[in-house]
Amino acid sequence: MSNEAWDDRYELREFAPAADDAGAPNAETEAWMRAVGLGFHEADPSDEGAARLVEHVVEDGNTWLGAYVRKPAPGSVDETWPAGTFAWFRKPLSWGDGSSIDTQAISAVTVRPTERRRGILRRMMTHALERGVAEGYAIASLTASEGTIYRRFGFGSAIRERAVSVRRNRALPFLAPTSGVVSVVTPEWLAGGPGRAVFDRFNARTPGSMVRNAGTWPVALGLRGQDGEKAKDVRAAVHRPDGSDEVDGYVTWRVTESRSDDTVLEVVDLVYATDEAYLSLWEFLLSIDLNDVVQYKRSRLDDPIVAALGDNRAYDVDHEEDHVWLRVLDVPAVLASRPYAVDGSLTLAVTDALGFTTGTYRLDVLEARGTVTKVADDVDVAGSDLQLDVADLGAVLIGSVSPVTLAAAGLVRAADPAAPALLRAMLTPLRTPHGITYF
Repeated sequence: MSNEAWDDRYELREFAPAADDAGAPNAETEAWMRAVGLGFHEADPSDEGAARLVEHVVEDGNTWLGAYVRKPAPGSVDETWPAGTFAWFRKPLSWGDGSSIDTQAISAVTVRPTERRRGILRRMMTHALERGVAEGYAIASLTASEGTIYRRFGFGSAIRERAVSVRRNRALPFLAPTSGVVSVVTPEWLAGGPGRAVFDRFNARTPGSMVRNAGTWPVALGLRGQDGEKAKDVRAAVHRPDGSDEVDGYVTWRVTESRSDDTVLEVVDLVYATDEAYLSLWEFLLSIDLNDVVQYKRSRLDDPIVAALGDNRAYDVDHEEDHVWLRVLDVPAVLASRPYAVDGSLTLAVTDALGFTTGTYRLDVLEARGTVTKVADDVDVAGSDLQLDVADLGAVLIGSVSPVTLAAAGLVRAADPAAPALLRAMLTPLRTPHGITYF
């Protein structure tokens, strides 16, 4: 659809969500929320739930965008609801050494089925990224409900995650002893005490981790379910090192029945500031009676539990998929913000269909820090060591995805195979990237 035809049919409206004097979402906010609920097949929240939701998104500093039909059919929801929705807000991404970079976190992206293939998503995305650049963001981020949508807009899949199951009857004892003390606590105590402090420690030391939305915390800590209603079946435990009162890990969980008639212990949230806490909390979960399988949906790809188990065949991967996607908006700013594992110099030629980052850049790393110089406004293949799309730059950025792997896939191009190997070595993270935050 041409720009003229699009503008004849739709208009974009950008606004900040807000509540009325009674705390309920105002009319514009409520209509946008209901459009999102339609897109994700969610039930309308209760009045209390809607008020809580708008309170959380205001706390997060959301900007909301809607594509509205100019001439709605009589009686249709188009009279008040947007046909497309889009949100963004600030969310720092951790490099794992205590430093981070602010990302333009994108969320709540929907397009109504009646308006598909009319350019709504492209118009909303282009508008939002242009606003992100204007607001000073060097990078955008998202977690996707589908895996084929966002590469065409320059996003690369930077972190993958696994849903795993461990069968209790074959798991214990671990091959090496654990340490510390695990104590059962109430979710209320966890929420009022150490929960967020433990996450802050996890976030600071974990590459790829991102701070959580305000609305995530009541669910993660076991106070509320995904539907926003009070949770009645979630339990909690914490880990402390030997001889210390300081909490360095926690887990929340519930027990459910599965279709296979197994009793399943479902991990709601597992946060660890030390490897010792992670192992001990897993050992505790596998020691809980009256369940057959422990399921965790946010495992990292090199889960140390596999090596720790008495029988590693007790561990099954149920599913693996993309998690965090990154879209570079300012190559020099992003590459200069992160730590590096080895020194070296490389020249990168970056293509960008949307035009934000197209150019050739020289990266020089000395004593773990990088400086970046833009050496050409276009893609200089002859004068570069590596050629790649901005989506693939986003994919390798944290160090979870290897440039050598992308070269083997034909996505990173280099005349000398030593170049992608050097970039891989430079980008090697301090620890395995692990994202446990959705948005």
